[in-house]
Formats: sequence, C-alpha cells, structure tokens
Amino acid sequence: MKAKLSPEAGRLFKKIVAEWTIEDNAGRFLLETALTAFDEMKEAQKTLASEGVYIKDRFKQLRLHPAAQREKEARAHMLGAFKQLGLDLDSLGKDTAKGKA
Repeated sequence: MKAKLSPEAGRLFKKIVAEWTIEDNAGRFLLETALTAFDEMKEAQKTLASEGVYIKDRFKQLRLHPAAQREKEARAHMLGAFKQLGLDLDSLGKDTAKGKA
C-alpha cells in the first residue's frame, strides 16, 4: 500500500486483500485507486454535511455545492475500480469472506 489512505480505508485495504487474496500488483493498485476515491468521497461528504448541499453564488442564487459533484465523481471512480477488480460489493460491509454467507 503506497498511497496515503485514511485509517478507515487502510483497514478496508487490509480486509479486502486478505479476504479476496489480492496478491498481484495490478490488483493492489486498483484497490488502492478505489480506496483513494473512497477517501475523496468521504471528504466531500463531510464538507456537504457541514456546509450544505447548496450554496449561494455571487448573485445570491442557490446552486449545487461543488463538493456534491466531487462526491459523485469519487463514488463513480471507486465503484469502477471495484468493478474492475470483480469484487462483490455486497460483501464489503459484511464480516464474511468471498462468496460465503
């Protein structure tokens, strides 16, 4: 793991590598990419939670906060990398190993 990941993303990295037996460099790079996007998504969500989804522009008109677009793009990158890895996204939040109920 070379990228600077948050503690939460670091734990996910270790869990996914162990459960899915990701040993090749390409797979680890894709996982790192997914979890970097995960961190970016979480950061955007924190911004939106504190500042709101809408902001007023210089004309006092409401518009979507730029962090909303950043969150959407980071989520898409994360899901795309997970898909390329062939991960079962339903199992990521569970304490079960690949394919086990």
